[in-house]
Amino acid sequence: MIDPRLGRVSFIVLRNMRTPLIVLICVYAISMLGMVLMPGLPDKTGVPTHMSFFHAFYFLAYTATTTGFGELPTPFSNAQRLWAIVCLYISVVTWIYAVGKIISLIKNPHLQSAFAEETFTQAVKKKSSEYYLVCGFGDTGSLLLRGLTDAGLSAVVIDENQERIQALDLRDYKTKVLGLCADAAFPRYLIDAGIERKKCIGVLILSNNEEANLKVAVSARILRPDIKIICRSTSVENEAEILAIGGDVHVVDPFRVFASYLSMMIYNPTIQILNEWMSGAPNAALDRNICPLRGGKWILCGHGRMGRIVYQKLVDKNIDITVVEPALEKIEDIAESAIHGRANLENLEKAGLNECVGIIAGTDNDTFNLSMIHQANRNHPSLFSVVRQNQHANEVLFKAADVDYIMQPSLVIARMVLFMLTAPLLKSFFSHLRLVYENDPSLLADITNRFALEVGGDRPTIKTYTISQKQTPAVYQKLFEQTTVSLADSYRDPADRKNFLKVIPLVHRRGRTIKVLPSNDLELMAEDEVLFCIKPSDKVTFEANLTNVHTLGYLLTGEEPIRSGFLRWLKRNEEAYKA
Repeated sequence: MIDPRLGRVSFIVLRNMRTPLIVLICVYAISMLGMVLMPGLPDKTGVPTHMSFFHAFYFLAYTATTTGFGELPTPFSNAQRLWAIVCLYISVVTWIYAVGKIISLIKNPHLQSAFAEETFTQAVKKKSSEYYLVCGFGDTGSLLLRGLTDAGLSAVVIDENQERIQALDLRDYKTKVLGLCADAAFPRYLIDAGIERKKCIGVLILSNNEEANLKVAVSARILRPDIKIICRSTSVENEAEILAIGGDVHVVDPFRVFASYLSMMIYNPTIQILNEWMSGAPNAALDRNICPLRGGKWILCGHGRMGRIVYQKLVDKNIDITVVEPALEKIEDIAESAIHGRANLENLEKAGLNECVGIIAGTDNDTFNLSMIHQANRNHPSLFSVVRQNQHANEVLFKAADVDYIMQPSLVIARMVLFMLTAPLLKSFFSHLRLVYENDPSLLADITNRFALEVGGDRPTIKTYTISQKQTPAVYQKLFEQTTVSLADSYRDPADRKNFLKVIPLVHRRGRTIKVLPSNDLELMAEDEVLFCIKPSDKVTFEANLTNVHTLGYLLTGEEPIRSGFLRWLKRNEEAYKA
């Protein structure tokens, strides 16, 4: 069966080059016939000679390349020379016409698209490593790809914007990222991207088009019933439809995630500090006091999709909040807690700017958000300010503004999806922390101090390791030899086995049993999953413990193993002699 992409290329080429080819063939056929019919110089008997078809073709062939070999096979008569002149000019004009058509064909966007699609498909087929299919390469996709490649994961991208796809070659990603300029809503492009291959282990749908995201999710589930699907959605209706396709599917709503972050920042600041530190947020540090104002009044500017979720989340936590919104229909249901109008200084003062402790600029317009915060901070510098950043391109402005906390939906999604892929057990960790905080705040402070003392730094490495032959061969081999390996043994310091590397085990999962902050004496078993928080400088040493059987053997026994075959032979002979 002929590949339809090749058929499309052939069709485009033949459709554009049909007329030039016919003209060339006709011109050369007439020229050859003329050269054959034109009488040449007479022979010894006085009879005019004639050129053969082969010699006519040979003459026209070398003249077409502007190579002059002279008059062959014999000198021409005047009639032949006259016809040769006609052939030369006609062929030059014909070739100019044909070359022009070839150039226009090369620039044909449909042909370029067909070639790009075929090249992309062949490159995907050659991928030997597992990869994620990313549909949508906007701000979210760009940020996520950076995190994926930094984590050593591979990805394939589909996006409708040609400039974004071309930009893939300009990014210094640690692994090669293949891209195709196409609409992922068309199933054939998902097939081109290798969704049916076992190497494709997940589909990440991150565009801003709700309808397109739903269509891609449905197509992906039909084409690969077992694949993991993570989809962005800010619509409750679309979220329900996406979850209804079943299987391993997850929906990420940036506004809901941010509302949770904001609520946590006000109500559970210590947990949010840990969250930002582990995700590598700018300026994140364990000793940073994000929001010291748990009580007091807040002002929310904007009651759209994000504003509604933020408002409800804060109200559920009994936080006093007033909304400022210019669209009357958006605040009809909360009229008693809202001010109708633009978020200028006058309306902010009506909302209680003089008495409030914090302000949230949450509209979908970056200029308005920065203007609101600037006005509020100029009159009340002590306000805690939270601003929504919609466009990643405006990052320089937001960093320069006097803002306490910046919420960027694309960054929120990228971080959350990255954790879902690289550290899915982290959700259990933070669920445990929230429970601990409500029961004993001092215990949560002890946990934070432990991270600061045992790991520290600006940004740790968060990674899940499975006790398997592939990922932790040294531990797996020791378990196969029925040697006990405890959790503490895995992260001892090879330089001094009595000490430990800057590593903290966060979550241990065995089947359906999950332990948060497991004890050091926990005995590991095959197929266990352990989520670790690692100081980046100790990551290589830690992974050597898990993969190098000699290093792990020393950590378990305290004895350096004999690696030389000759020395092992001497030792066996010595033991045999003593016996």
